[in-house]
Amino acid sequence: MTKMHEYKRIPRSNRASVLLELSCSCFMMLVFTILSADLGVLIYGAEFNDRACRDAARAAAQGQDAQQSARLIRAILKAHRGDGNYITAPTLQNVVYNDYGGNPPPQVAPFVSVTTSTVAKAPFAPLVFFQGPVFLENGSFKFSQTYTFPIVKTK
Repeated sequence: MTKMHEYKRIPRSNRASVLLELSCSCFMMLVFTILSADLGVLIYGAEFNDRACRDAARAAAQGQDAQQSARLIRAILKAHRGDGNYITAPTLQNVVYNDYGGNPPPQVAPFVSVTTSTVAKAPFAPLVFFQGPVFLENGSFKFSQTYTFPIVKTK
């Protein structure tokens, strides 16, 4: 018998298939890790804007007039700063201060309504192609939130 026939009789090694399975699973884990990081930043951006809007509306409800409420809102939004890279600082979109001139109708409470927005940018969005009708350019997403609180003090 020749050496060539002896070589064919030896069972094949499974090393190549194990390497292929390992490389495919590593690639899939990388994709899941990137998606998790993007989703985590977007969820934190929504929560960040929600918290800033709630705090601003609560502070505005403590003001005795529209000017004092506006100052309190600006102070709260200044305290809520994003990191600048992935989450921008919340911006004030709208304020409705309705104290009914100090004479609200019966069964109606004076209120203040505050709307803020912020933009969260997914860190790996260009790699995952998050371009679409929901997202802005570069994988960014704009969050907007409105809160309404009763005015605590009126003149």
